[in-house]
Amino acid sequence: MKVAVSSMGDRVDAQVSAIFGRCPYLLLVDTETLDCQAHPNAAAGASGGAGIQAAQFIVQQGAEALLTGNVGPNAMGVLQAADIPVYQVWAGTVRQAVDALTQGQLQAVSTATTATNTGKTGFQGPATGGGMGRGMGQGRGGGRGQGRGGGGFGGGRR
Repeated sequence: MKVAVSSMGDRVDAQVSAIFGRCPYLLLVDTETLDCQAHPNAAAGASGGAGIQAAQFIVQQGAEALLTGNVGPNAMGVLQAADIPVYQVWAGTVRQAVDALTQGQLQAVSTATTATNTGKTGFQGPATGGGMGRGMGQGRGGGRGQGRGGGGFGGGRR
């Protein structure tokens, strides 16, 4: 079976990457021989849609399964449409992940394991701070507003 693995390096002894769309490498591994084709992830630096692009790439390469840490909902949609199961792997090498798959130690996930845009550059997630900053800015606004507004609601001259 040919499986895709999100990886930190270009060999089967590299660590599995906990992220899919922006992982440094996508490895295609033959589960019987451990022969490996390493591909730098062209989507890793994309400003958006990295997961979709990475998923489309492994579909085009003929992968029959994906081993990764997290996968977002858009990438999961592409993979499910292509009938490619996703197996969650958090630690270890690519070799160890493939061995765990062949020994039946991994279970497929049926939904995305992370929110949309989680890996996107600049995404901060939900705001949770209390907003109690004590700004020391000493703004010296030089506004010279010369408004001559005669408007006003109900209080005009008569």
